Amino acid sequence: MNTLVLASAEQEAEVSLKFYNRAYLHLQDPQELKAWLPQADLVIDLLLHEHPERLAQYNQQGKGEKLTVFFNANNLELADFASAYEPLNFHLCGLQGEPLINREALEVSLLREESQRAVDKACVFLATLYKLV
Repeated sequence: MNTLVLASAEQEAEVSLKFYNRAYLHLQDPQELKAWLPQADLVIDLLLHEHPERLAQYNQQGKGEKLTVFFNANNLELADFASAYEPLNFHLCGLQGEPLINREALEVSLLREESQRAVDKACVFLATLYKLV
């Protein structure tokens, strides 16, 4: 599963601890997303809540239903966050709680119920437990 991570250096360190046994590409410059997104199956965008305009980019350049995007959804309502960019053709999933990643089970909220299968697949790949919240 081709995985991209958009995160600060601190957040990327947390991701590397949680998913140490999985390969991913850490994009330090969001401009690189244009080049790598068409091949991505999974994106962990921990900065998306600060840059919601990237939802349009995921819609246009991503793999559609084959793309799953996890993002920092603390203190956000997913439907409100995504409303300006709907309909979304990919799976948008919010990560809840603190810390976001470095915990036994990820706390995940779904924009659409049909995204649960995509989350199952992503979490199997990442070798992590999750629970829906």
